[in-house]
Parts: sequence; structure tokens; C-alpha cells
Amino acid sequence: MEAGLYSEIGRLLRDLHALIRQSISEDHRPHFTTPQIMVLSSLSKHGDMKITELSERLRLANSTISGIVDRLEKQNYVTRLKSQEDRRVVKVSLTEKFTRLHSEIHSVVEEKLEGKLAKADEEEIQIILKGLQTLKRLLEG
Repeated sequence: MEAGLYSEIGRLLRDLHALIRQSISEDHRPHFTTPQIMVLSSLSKHGDMKITELSERLRLANSTISGIVDRLEKQNYVTRLKSQEDRRVVKVSLTEKFTRLHSEIHSVVEEKLEGKLAKADEEEIQIILKGLQTLKRLLEG
């Protein structure tokens, strides 16, 4: 396959990502910085983690992660929880406030996507679905 086609796929994926992020940021405040989104996404995907675990996962310094967590904690999106077994161990956890916001964001994105896709006919929907399933399979494998 022609190398330019691979580049075009990459450009399309970046464009789609930007459009989705733009859709989310237009509808939801507060604005999260990219590093804050990275921390929140990691916690959402992997559950409670120590600062060192977040640091390793995101490849950022402990002090950087700690500062990000401090700001998120002030906004009540995360909390630090001390382990019952070992009081020296502190894990960062998502709060109910963030969980509600996360759910709202997903609902808004799904509604907007449904609205946009409603303009497509059945054949176009099947082509999109098949293409996305194929891409996912290739990226997983």
C-alpha cells in the first residue's frame, strides 16, 4: 500500500480526536489541562493508584504528578486515601464529583455523535462500523 495512505489515516485519526475533544470542551467546564486529563484518564481506566504508579504510567516526574493531583484535589475531582494496612501508603482516587462529570460528558458525546450520524444512510453507517472494527482489530493485534 502507498505510504501516503498511512499518513492520511494518521491525519484523519488526529482530526477525529480533535473534533471529539472540541465537542467535549464546548459543552463542559471546567477546562482540564492535558496533564490533568492524563491523570484522570489513568485513574478512570486503572483505578486508585499511588503517585509513583501514576508517575511511571504517565512518564512524568513524581513532583509533576503530585502538583497535578494537588490542583485536582482542590477542585474535588480526586482525593488522597491512606491505606488501612499501611498508613504510609497513599493512593489517589477519583471522587463522586468527577464520576458524575465523566458520565455527563459521555452522554453528551454520544448524543452529539448520534445527531451527526443520523445524517448518514444505512450503508454509510455499516461502512463506518466495519472500518472502525477493522482498525481496532489491527491496533489490538
